[in-house]
Parts: sequence; C-alpha cells; structure tokens
Amino acid sequence: MCDVVHNLRGPRVGTERMAGARDEMKAKTLLVAVLLWAAVGPCVALAQSAGDADRFFGLEWAGGERRGRPNVNGYVVNNYRMRAANMRLVIESLDATGKPVDTTSGFVADVPPGARVYFEAPVKQKAARYRVTITGWDWREAAGQ
Repeated sequence: MCDVVHNLRGPRVGTERMAGARDEMKAKTLLVAVLLWAAVGPCVALAQSAGDADRFFGLEWAGGERRGRPNVNGYVVNNYRMRAANMRLVIESLDATGKPVDTTSGFVADVPPGARVYFEAPVKQKAARYRVTITGWDWREAAGQ
C-alpha cells in the first residue's frame, strides 16, 4: 500500500525551502556587510596609546570666560598627515598646588592635517590652572586624497 501525501503549500517546503531561505539570508547579510565596509572604508583605524596624542598633536590652552562664565579655550594642532575627527578632551581644573579639583570634558569635531583648530569648553568655576589632555580621536583620510 502506497501512501500519497499532498503538499498544499507547493513543492518546496521542509528542508529545501529552509536551505533556500538560509542561502538568501547569507546573501543579504553579505550584501549588508559589503555596504557597511564601503561606507566605512575611508576610515582608517590605528591603535592609540596614552603617548600617541603628544606624538601627533600639539595643545595650547588658557583659562578664560565667555559671557561672564569661566571656560578653558585654546588650540589643537594636528602634526600628522591624517585628519583627526571626534577628538575627546579631558579638562582638569587644578588648585594652586597642582591638585585636580574638578574635571570636565571637551570635544573637537575635526582637525585636518597640519591645521590649528580652536576649542572652548565651559568649566564650573575658575581655577588657578588647568590641564588639558587628548584622550581619544578617530583617524580619517584627509579630504582630496
């Protein structure tokens, strides 16, 4: 006796359909990965260490004020051949003995190669001195290369 099974959903159900769906999903995943790589391709990742900032950048800063509120302002100088983006700064307010009494952060969006870019960051109160440290950045290819 032969059992006949009718497939009401069409000829491809079960493992063949699942394998086809998996192959399609792999192709879509690969396509998304390639598109992401193409979008981020111009970005170059270099490892950063604490001493790298001193090697690649110069910093100048002073305490100041804007509209009666204290701030730290100055310049970041990019001495490297690549554009630095998303630069993070830590600004420490120091007392007369050099001890940190407060910390805040700053940000510089874009520092082209060879450029000197102004920054300004508000601080809570005036201090005897300040210390500014570059804590991170992203390398980008310079425009026009």
